[in-house]
Amino acid sequence: MFISPRYLANIENKGQHPSLQIFFELILRYNISVDQFLLDTPAAKNTGRRQLDALLDGMSDTGIRIVTAAAKEIAEVEQEK
Repeated sequence: MFISPRYLANIENKGQHPSLQIFFELILRYNISVDQFLLDTPAAKNTGRRQLDALLDGMSDTGIRIVTAAAKEIAEVEQEK
């Protein structure tokens, strides 16, 4: 992205607002939902879900089956609580 480590550290640690170009590049690169920054209402898909979708898009059918089985087990455990 051609930004200095200091500039990135200031964004991450000091809350400095990035330029619009850098902001756009960050949301695209890391699959971040821009809705959480611009809208008062929660997004239909938050950042975590968008990042999970991006990971799933790159998986094989076998990987999808494994993730689905794990998600079902997690759901069952959470329902038992």
